[in-house]
Amino acid sequence: MRLIAAFVLALAVATAAPASRADSHLDASTKFISDLANEAIETLTDKSNTSEERRDKFRKLFRDGFAVNGIARFVAGRYWRKAPDAERTEYLALFEDVIVNTWADRFSQYSGQKFEVKSAVDATPAKSKENVALIESLFFTIPTSPVRIEWRVASKGDLFKIVDVKLEGISMATTQRDEFNSVVSKSGRDLASLIDELRRRRDS
Repeated sequence: MRLIAAFVLALAVATAAPASRADSHLDASTKFISDLANEAIETLTDKSNTSEERRDKFRKLFRDGFAVNGIARFVAGRYWRKAPDAERTEYLALFEDVIVNTWADRFSQYSGQKFEVKSAVDATPAKSKENVALIESLFFTIPTSPVRIEWRVASKGDLFKIVDVKLEGISMATTQRDEFNSVVSKSGRDLASLIDELRRRRDS
């Protein structure tokens, strides 16, 4: 499962390049996800990269391709709203550091497992200024038992971003939020206590 999660994160941050114009945002979002797979595998599985080089590449891709700040704020939940600006700034930096340090090297475990995009469904909210597509895909850890992965892609014009990913119906963003809430509830019940935990994880 760690390999699957690493694969998902790597695909999610693989590129921020605009998708080619297509007949609809569903076609474009589907192409976006398919192209991500090729880009991530080519970029992050190069065995000549050192661990530090892989992390640097992952960080750049993460910043360019993922809605990092939006996800980080969602994960922090109500503790974000109560925090002063200085704590918010430090939290965003630590959130990025922990994600990069945790997942960049795990993608090196990828060894050619098949990834296949299956379908796309429109999920655009009423009166939304962005299009939203849910892209269904399969990741074949073994040939007969693929893992179902759903990508939530938001787009506006030619800009496409993945804002959440579900593994077998479980949201990665929600799972991370629940974990962080558990950490905070056992300590100071504020963003500062979460920052302390993220510092520990970053430096461990």
